[in-house]
Amino acid sequence: MQVEKSLPRTRRGLTLVELMTTLAVAGVSLAVAIPSWSALTDRSQVTTTANRLLGHLRYARSEAVTRRRMVSLCPSDDGATCSGDPFGWQRGYLIFQDTDGNRSRSDDETLLRVQRALPPGMRLHSTAGRPAIRFRPDGAAWSTNTSFSVCVGDTGSVNRAVVLYGSGRARVGSTLPGERPVTCT
Repeated sequence: MQVEKSLPRTRRGLTLVELMTTLAVAGVSLAVAIPSWSALTDRSQVTTTANRLLGHLRYARSEAVTRRRMVSLCPSDDGATCSGDPFGWQRGYLIFQDTDGNRSRSDDETLLRVQRALPPGMRLHSTAGRPAIRFRPDGAAWSTNTSFSVCVGDTGSVNRAVVLYGSGRARVGSTLPGERPVTCT
């Protein structure tokens, strides 16, 4: 007896039903993933900005102690002079050796660092009465505590606060002192 060998037919491609099912699953997955991705990028931008500001505050404090001179941070619109706007830190800020102690940079004062403008949509501002920060040669921050609010969009849950104490130490947190929520309004 002879058995005939026949190979089964191999199918190539997808049926219309399989294609429609695959597209439906992909569409639902994207509908769920895109809002999550947006929240992730917002959280990442806020965290990066808050940590960068924390690093700059620590740098300024260290420079004040090392140089035995006052060092200041101030918001700047042009990268060379202080704007004096406590709600304008997102447009950029300066770190400079403040030889005359007036918390405003003049041409003869050494510019240590320049932070350029933040990406569109990011907001960074300080306590209303603090248009500049000054560190003394002992590392203490002049005057009272200062809080910086770092925000993006209207998502309050991703906002962060950078709190600078009079001692010169700073921290990042999800609330302002007194457990108040971080807002940029």
